[in-house]
Amino acid sequence: MNDTDIMQPDRDAVPPEAREKLADILIVDDSRISAAKLSLAMRALGHRAQIASDGAEALRRLREHPFDLVLLDIVMPGMDGYDVLTAIMGDEALSNIPVIVISSLDDEIPSVVRAIELGAVDFLPKNFEPAILKARLDASLARKQFRDRELAYFRDVEQLTRAAQVIEAGAFRPSQLDLDDVARRRDPLGGLASVFRGLAQEIYDREKRFDRTARTLKGTLLVIAAGGIFGIAPALGRMAGGLGAPTLGIVVWANISAALVCLAIAGARGRWPRLKGEHAKFFLAWSLILGCIYQLGTVVVARHVEASMIALIGSARGFMVFGLAALIALERPNLRRLAGLGLGFAAVASVLVFGGAGKGQGDGIWLLAALGLPLLLAIHTLLMAWRPRDLGSFATVGVMMALSAAVLMPIASGSGMMLWPGFGFGRLELIILVLGAASGIAIALALDLVATAGAVFASQMAYSQTLAGIVWGMLLLGEQLPIIAWAAFGLVLLGFLLVEPKQAGDEFAVTVPLDRR
Repeated sequence: MNDTDIMQPDRDAVPPEAREKLADILIVDDSRISAAKLSLAMRALGHRAQIASDGAEALRRLREHPFDLVLLDIVMPGMDGYDVLTAIMGDEALSNIPVIVISSLDDEIPSVVRAIELGAVDFLPKNFEPAILKARLDASLARKQFRDRELAYFRDVEQLTRAAQVIEAGAFRPSQLDLDDVARRRDPLGGLASVFRGLAQEIYDREKRFDRTARTLKGTLLVIAAGGIFGIAPALGRMAGGLGAPTLGIVVWANISAALVCLAIAGARGRWPRLKGEHAKFFLAWSLILGCIYQLGTVVVARHVEASMIALIGSARGFMVFGLAALIALERPNLRRLAGLGLGFAAVASVLVFGGAGKGQGDGIWLLAALGLPLLLAIHTLLMAWRPRDLGSFATVGVMMALSAAVLMPIASGSGMMLWPGFGFGRLELIILVLGAASGIAIALALDLVATAGAVFASQMAYSQTLAGIVWGMLLLGEQLPIIAWAAFGLVLLGFLLVEPKQAGDEFAVTVPLDRR
């Protein structure tokens, strides 16, 4: 049996209403007999006690365990009671623990005076009366409990003040206020904290709903704009191919046009690209996937597959992005989003099936090749989520397109498929210029779209791009737009509402305008 085994009170013998008054007391005495006597007295009063046989052990125990009171013997070898008392009062973490000194010195009065001067709250002779021990113990513990409540109150007031300062400083999140403990108080301060926290949460939730609505509206406009501009690419590619121009040459000059247009827009907006070493991997991957493989694939496939069928196959991109985003845990999938994507796909398919599009297609190998185009765009859509945030969208696209042209130009020249400009500016040059400008602007808008609404919502650009591709094909190639296309467009818009943009994450913060007049 050790020192602490005999010092624990029988909690079952203590009335429930008195249990919260139990105290943890440290007895510091080098005499085992005196310490045992005090420990038995503590147990009789319903308190918990531990024994330290010297000053060093006492300080160690005080720093390891939160005690409510110390019974300290004055006369001890090595570090005496005065030294221990001085160390306790000099430690900010321990100075609030009341200390009752116990001594059998003959000159008790000077000992009491010195102990009180050093910070002791009371004095007790070794030959104490139980009633006096209880009275002085209860008085010291009452002062300690009052002081603890007072300090806790001041700490909670400071926490509430800090929460107000967080809101006053600008953008905030409810988690930054850290008012849960204060709000649990059963006093006016706790009520104030609860109301304050509730109002802050209400404002935050309201602003988050507004943010989601704004993201939906802005995302929908960007989807329509980017898809509408991007949808012209298959028709232009088919027109350019019909003029007998080499495919690689068309892509190289289209990328150069896109780079010049996007960099000019970035310069006009004061957002010239400032490249860093860590940007290299992103630009290399992006330029190969989109600027080289996709651009080249679009022109090649457009020579063998009608624009309407490319549009239909391209609408599968939304499901591809949905699946890839769920696979890599970029965004959380749910049935509502899947239903919205399915509604958009059904709308596009109805236009192509009931409108008679997609007849007289090329052979199966080219249809299979056309399926690679939306897969590349799906990968491109996800890749845009990791673009460098310190670069503007047009600057990013300008650099990517320039890099793509630099990669393809030697290949086109070496294979004899480079298109060298003549002295005039004819129909082919106009098609290439429009194709490059449209591709660059559409991709820049898509970058803003992914940043605003997330990759899954942005994937719906496939539907607007599909419908736009049909419209552009009809306008540029002389086809007729069926009435069903307008109904399909309405279903696509409904699909946008079902998919919704990505939710604002933990980084979302709101600002409360404060009028100090």
